[in-house]
Amino acid sequence: MGSLLLLIIIATAATLWVRRVRAQRVRWLSRLALPGVWTCETPDGVSILEFHGDSGAGNYVERGAHATERGRWRVQGSRVVLATEQDERSYELRLFENGSIGVDGPGRERRVYARQRNNVVPLRQRN
Repeated sequence: MGSLLLLIIIATAATLWVRRVRAQRVRWLSRLALPGVWTCETPDGVSILEFHGDSGAGNYVERGAHATERGRWRVQGSRVVLATEQDERSYELRLFENGSIGVDGPGRERRVYARQRNNVVPLRQRN
């Protein structure tokens, strides 16, 4: 009987821990709010990175001075993975309080992207 009680306590603790971790991840993804348009000043000019999809994955397009890159993105832990048809690269992702993110990894070393503010207010359509 004692081992059954111990098993129930351990299972309950594990369930509560998993729920807490998932809730923290959802809050972090919500604060991150990646879907949208982000801009970055690079030595080559302005780079525009557009994330489409939900809070954890979707499609992306990056337009730079010399090229456009398209593919899929997903958040894995504290990293964002950008996958094209040719390859897949993982970048360290940091959230800054002023509406910007840091992306660091191959080809995007120490970039800071600022969220492009959208001042368009959607109007209701008349039926």
